[in-house]
Amino acid sequence: MTDGTALLCNALRGAGVDCVFGLPGTQTVPLFEGFRRSGLRTVLSTHELAASFMANGYFRATGRVAAVSTIPGPGFTYALTGIAEAYLDSVGVIVLVGAAARSPGNRFQLQAIDQPAVARPIVKEYFRIDRAADAADVIRRAHGLALTGGPGPVIVELDIDALSAPSSPRSGDAALPLEPAADAGVVASLARDFAAAARPVLLVGQGALGAADRVSALSRDWGIPVVTTPSARGIVAEDSPYVTAFDPPRGQVEELNHFLARADLIVGLGCRLGHNGTAGFALALASDRFIHVDADAAVLGANYPARLLVQATVEQVLPALEARRSPAQWSGPELDALRSTLRARAGAHPEPVIAGSSASTPAGFFAWLRRALPRDAILVTDSGAHQGMTRRHYDVLAPRGLLFPSDLQSMGYGLPAAIGARIAAPDRPVVALIGDGGFAMSGLELLTAVRERIGISVIVFNDGQLGQIRLQQLANYGRGHAVSLANPDFGIFAQSLGVRYARYGDDSDADIERIMGAPEPSLIEVVLADSLAMRAVPARRRAKEAIRSALPTGLLGLLRRRR
Repeated sequence: MTDGTALLCNALRGAGVDCVFGLPGTQTVPLFEGFRRSGLRTVLSTHELAASFMANGYFRATGRVAAVSTIPGPGFTYALTGIAEAYLDSVGVIVLVGAAARSPGNRFQLQAIDQPAVARPIVKEYFRIDRAADAADVIRRAHGLALTGGPGPVIVELDIDALSAPSSPRSGDAALPLEPAADAGVVASLARDFAAAARPVLLVGQGALGAADRVSALSRDWGIPVVTTPSARGIVAEDSPYVTAFDPPRGQVEELNHFLARADLIVGLGCRLGHNGTAGFALALASDRFIHVDADAAVLGANYPARLLVQATVEQVLPALEARRSPAQWSGPELDALRSTLRARAGAHPEPVIAGSSASTPAGFFAWLRRALPRDAILVTDSGAHQGMTRRHYDVLAPRGLLFPSDLQSMGYGLPAAIGARIAAPDRPVVALIGDGGFAMSGLELLTAVRERIGISVIVFNDGQLGQIRLQQLANYGRGHAVSLANPDFGIFAQSLGVRYARYGDDSDADIERIMGAPEPSLIEVVLADSLAMRAVPARRRAKEAIRSALPTGLLGLLRRRR
């Protein structure tokens, strides 16, 4: 006989979960004792939102599921944004939530909210364990569901009192979620169409990350161009001549659409085709030339109709694609021309300058960063202007080499997600690149990195502003409002934590690269200032407003109608 916490922890370990992020609380003390006895690595975060982002980064770096533990009520609600981010970004995670205390006949109980009703729209399933004997079966089912179909978050609510009772495990005969077998006839149709296509294109999403080497070989062996969704960049290294390296901040989607119009077949592999993956649904995929493959039936045909819908994992259909025996008829010059056009467009955005540095442009900074980091490094960003600059200028040379919040775009994501990524992939260098606004939300997670001895480098873009929102305000109204920050002295902040510090432009590149290569956490400040292009934005807006106010109302309406 044992108790339910031991059954639960043993089931987690048996499923391959080896790390739990979270905070213990009154209701979960027995659960954390179970974590301790079982040997599960337990990472104490500063709050549950950070814990949920850590689990997100853990999965994004490896495809393995981690667990998050929260108390009911405030711990649960703190984690909700991270759970929603996982739901929209197809990230598998198990969230262990304590159940609120119950006193029959009494209302307004401590921390008692309807947790299932709150969470169900943003999770794949909400389980509850009321008996210790059920713990192992529920955990196995939750883990399987977090990974099958489109990966996503699963919540397991725990009656801690029930889990603490002595119990024996059930037989373990509960049906576990499995990927359904692909329809052989549909896969055969895919194989025929792909073999017959003279100018095929692969549109590749996160669902292909587990088969990155095979997708890369397929592209290389037969000269087939690859377009990745933003969150799947690096599946094929972006210095390959067959990768378009398109990302909406990088170039106009019209150029990519002109290219896709010349394809006679586009095969979508493991992409849900949501907002971020399609440049706000501006990506043009002709339904008579599009085949969509995904393990999640809910995404097939959801936004883009297709001539053939294939419910299958990428691994299940790759043998059919690998049976092709003739090279594609794309020429090297036309692929080079597309890449060059997209690269040229990357410089068409108003961007800041980097103060005190010879590499005074973001393009120059990211060229240095790419040279400074190994090919397999993982760069993690937050949400903000720095993310756009990263996606615009940084080449991703390895699968899972660029992680960022995608279709929820949560600020505060970057630093904790980088911690999770480094724990999951300790052999890969991990760098968090965040804005000063995101640092204000999550900077104290450096305490977690120090305590856990996690060797990550944190690069902070410091412009003293919520930069992306300010630029929007300047473009729309000619002035900013409620976007100025009061930043700390980052050097003193780092010193107070015992973290190595450098300032880009003041310290030599060699010194900064040495700090980034150290096994301890480090903080690198990059000071930004407005460029001439940015200063011109409000001036243009104010000029337009001046002209507008000077013209008679009737004439203004006439001009609008004639445009």
